[in-house]
Amino acid sequence: MIRWYLDKESKVPLYLQLKDQIKYHISTGGLQDNQQLPAVNALAKELAINFETARKAYKELEKEGLISMQRAKGSLVTLQHGQARLSKRAATSERPAPSDFADFVGRRLRNGQSAAEIHREFESALETAVAERNEQFIVFTECNALQVQEISAQLKDALQIQVMPTLLSDLDKTLAELGVNAGRLKAIVTTGFHLNDVRALLSSRPIDIQVLVTNMSPDTRRKIDEIGMDKKFGFICRDQESIAVYNDLLRAEFGKKIRLSSAHLDDETHVEAVLGSVNALLVTPPVYKEMKKRAPAHLPVFNVFDRIDPMSLRMLKTHLQLST
Repeated sequence: MIRWYLDKESKVPLYLQLKDQIKYHISTGGLQDNQQLPAVNALAKELAINFETARKAYKELEKEGLISMQRAKGSLVTLQHGQARLSKRAATSERPAPSDFADFVGRRLRNGQSAAEIHREFESALETAVAERNEQFIVFTECNALQVQEISAQLKDALQIQVMPTLLSDLDKTLAELGVNAGRLKAIVTTGFHLNDVRALLSSRPIDIQVLVTNMSPDTRRKIDEIGMDKKFGFICRDQESIAVYNDLLRAEFGKKIRLSSAHLDDETHVEAVLGSVNALLVTPPVYKEMKKRAPAHLPVFNVFDRIDPMSLRMLKTHLQLST
């Protein structure tokens, strides 16, 4: 049974937290195709949030084709590109209780082993387990080289596991080159922006795919607040299709009254118009590096998805069966 959780101290809107959590469970296989989700009113009551907040998360997921809200049947998961496979360890293993260790040691002592012998046996087993873990690794993939390197470094530090940074365009080649080492690959991790791309690329290959949620860091939010919401903001992303989604996210974050001019990277005319008419520029990770070069020296540029969401990281760590 899935345990739902929202961080009400976070500046990330509650409906987005819920939406991302549901997407995570869909991507990992925790929610299966055609599985029924909790009723909106029941989930809102469980999480102590407004009915409309929960309903908005469901409606956003329905727009993305991940669920279907039906009057008679309720809300059902509707996967269109297959689903990530749960690793056997995540599905079947549990952390032993302290009493299990005590029982184990007690049996050994009753069978005539000395405390020193049990200690040496334990140390040997621990060394073997640590060595096996150190040999395992994950692949983090994204379309932007800067983000691939930065997030891979953060994952390595937070998860204490080897991370192989790989551009999305190179993922197929990287997997082919792994050869016999592929057995040490625990999972391929990507952001929610590229989950379907990775699924389509891997097709039917039995590789665990995990999604990582990125959002705005408190430091970035503080710097933007210092500029003031009465100023003009520009927003630039990679493609036209993303503008409406990102505009909704930004208005949910900063309020509907934010003065926001948007453009996508290939629309040169609008990009130049935005750069020449705003007080600050908000961008997505794939275009951050280029827009830093192109923006006037006086214009502050902010990557609005510049950190790994802590809850997403905890869920990833739990799924990979890594100690906290």
